[in-house]
Amino acid sequence: MFRTIVPYATLLVVSAACRASDADVATEIQKLLETDRAWAAQASAGKNADSVLAYWTDDATVVMPGQPTLKGKDALRKMVTSDFSAPGFHIAWTPEQAVVAKSGDMGYTTGTNEFTIPGAGPADKTTKLVGRYITVWRKEPDGRWRCVMDYSTPSPAPVASGGAK
Repeated sequence: MFRTIVPYATLLVVSAACRASDADVATEIQKLLETDRAWAAQASAGKNADSVLAYWTDDATVVMPGQPTLKGKDALRKMVTSDFSAPGFHIAWTPEQAVVAKSGDMGYTTGTNEFTIPGAGPADKTTKLVGRYITVWRKEPDGRWRCVMDYSTPSPAPVASGGAK
């Protein structure tokens, strides 16, 4: 009888452990959206590079239109400190949606973003770039969501209304 009970008991424990690892996805979605909003506020303030960098993983990748792909905290630190020191630079984004895996350890957010980029010369005007983004997040061992991949793309140019009648 012992030989019969042990396999069933083992199966029951493993099954319960698998169910226990399923996260409260609705709660994690809210946490992820709150994290993305807090990150956006830090970045928009444009004052503390370390506060912004804390939202990326050490192995994060950032892909921006027309720019080389950046990998790792050192490259990201150079980007953030350079951007924050450029007169007229500003970044803002608004998360619109978050999705979290059933396991609760991976997710992504999507939304709109806007960059104000200074011109090349002192008399040059700034350029405003509006776009969309997707960020892939990983829940780290400390329980915090951190961005592992950050992709941005410009929005399509507005289509002129009117035309032939």
